[in-house]
Amino acid sequence: MKWFKWLSFSLEAKIWMFVLLINQFFFSFLAWLANPETFNILVLSMIMFSLFSLLVGALLINNYKKKYNQAFYQFLQEPSREKEKELIKVGGENSTEQIHFLAEKFRTLQDQLNHITLQANDYEQYIESWVHEIKAPISLMTLVLENRKDEMSHLVFQRMENARIRLNDDVEKILFYSRLNDSHVDYLFQKLALEICLEDVLIELQELLNEKEVNVVFNWEAAHVVSDEKALRFIFTQVLLNAIKYVKEEVNNTIWIHTGYSDERNQFYAQIKDNGVGLLQSDLPFIFEKGFTGDNSDKKQSTGIGLFLVKRLCNDLNIDIEVNAAADQGFEIQFYFPHIH
Repeated sequence: MKWFKWLSFSLEAKIWMFVLLINQFFFSFLAWLANPETFNILVLSMIMFSLFSLLVGALLINNYKKKYNQAFYQFLQEPSREKEKELIKVGGENSTEQIHFLAEKFRTLQDQLNHITLQANDYEQYIESWVHEIKAPISLMTLVLENRKDEMSHLVFQRMENARIRLNDDVEKILFYSRLNDSHVDYLFQKLALEICLEDVLIELQELLNEKEVNVVFNWEAAHVVSDEKALRFIFTQVLLNAIKYVKEEVNNTIWIHTGYSDERNQFYAQIKDNGVGLLQSDLPFIFEKGFTGDNSDKKQSTGIGLFLVKRLCNDLNIDIEVNAAADQGFEIQFYFPHIH
């Protein structure tokens, strides 16, 4: 349809073509009145001349449109004063006011965008700096709790340890959230044993499990995958923290963890299942959306970031997720890892 676009004319051009056609009929009529014997020759000459004029006009208009479009798109990409002048030069002095108004609007918006981007970058650098600084006191807190555990009551130790776990988890969320917004994220892929990775996470969360009186049933088969250990530990931590957070009252709360190989899917997997409060079926499609907290009693304490980051990381690491859940019937999630030969 390129030829059709080439022959397309503006409304103004169509009006002029219509006026030219009316003139052709009028002068043809005059030629017939003046000399009927040469009417055919005169009309044929007029038609040929008119078609030639239209062809030349169409070529000139097409050439003009190409130059104007090129200047216009260059102006959109860089609304500088130089590009503005070039567009006015191509478009003609009649369009100066409109182009200048558009250019001023673009430049104002560009300045605002640059200012907001600068503020966002400064804020991001400040947060990243703060996160790295807060890691030092967290490490110190971990060291003190490990070495001075016997000097404090069990209740105090448990409360301090739980506070450290939650603080460390919040810091990790900020770090992973920041990393995922980078244009390029570096992962360290290596061969890992899923069961060992999960055991390490459970050891880290042991005091929280004790405080909530949550039993863990670990049924594992050897499952070796190639993935990023730090990201994987973060993923398992988020799921287990949710399982601990949403336990039921006055129930023997249990978390079941399975690892192994799925013959059906030909993939290694890790399954984490609990008998907590679960969630509504209507909430299930939205649990990985940023900020989604669902309809639960602890939603005021939730940020809705944990599972969002889990999903983003799994997408990056090519890990498939399946979720089963229902209100008051617990939550179950399976991670299927890419098969590496």
